[in-house]
Amino acid sequence: MKSELEGIIKRLIAMQDGSGTIKTRHFEKDGEDLAKVTYDEDNKVFQVDEIQAGESYKFDNIDLVAIEIYDILGA
Repeated sequence: MKSELEGIIKRLIAMQDGSGTIKTRHFEKDGEDLAKVTYDEDNKVFQVDEIQAGESYKFDNIDLVAIEIYDILGA
């Protein structure tokens, strides 16, 4: 059985390892865009925008970001 969190964490690590100062990824479920995640390289902070709720959260811990995305996706 594959872990949903593992896949989310791999995508977040790729954001940290990529080039550019600010990187953005979208997380979808069944074709619906549920979350936008932005990584600020300069400040080492992730921002999670929960699209349906119109809420934003900032994290400096990749595990907490992954858990928040997992919760948003309802996985």
